[in-house]
Amino acid sequence: MDKLLQKFIKEIPTMENKDDLINRYMKSIDDNIDPSIYLKQLKLSYKEFERWLHDLLNSEMISDEIVALNFGLFENEYTIQLYITGSKEWEFDDDDWACNNDYFPKGRYASINIYKELKILLENEFDLGLFMTIATTIILVNTYVTCYPNKLPQNIKLATGFDDGDIYNLN
Repeated sequence: MDKLLQKFIKEIPTMENKDDLINRYMKSIDDNIDPSIYLKQLKLSYKEFERWLHDLLNSEMISDEIVALNFGLFENEYTIQLYITGSKEWEFDDDDWACNNDYFPKGRYASINIYKELKILLENEFDLGLFMTIATTIILVNTYVTCYPNKLPQNIKLATGFDDGDIYNLN
């Protein structure tokens, strides 16, 4: 799964190029899957993500001391929860930076509907659910950064992953 996600990240997936990428990568995991419903949900979910992150960054700005942001994921009873934290330090080969809470905003938890569906997918088809959850976050973050390049500090490092798993650096 790591190699597949690393390959996916290198393609710099966004809402603009997601259709072909999601089709290819989903089919490489499960050839019987139809990604059309997911792709429709993703479009709506980007709007939720954009609104959440825009509001958060406007109300709880990131200081220039923060060099890395982690868009973390964890499971709860009903959904997969997406949140954001930031760190004053970052190392490519050491994921411990993601545990720093130097930027720990009150509004750090996002409420995005697609993660409820991804929780069900993760429970029923673990590999596909894991890939799609992390891929979704990658697409949401990459799209936001592309659309709003001045909303985040320049040269900030971005990552995502499950709290109990690997961290994937996006840039």
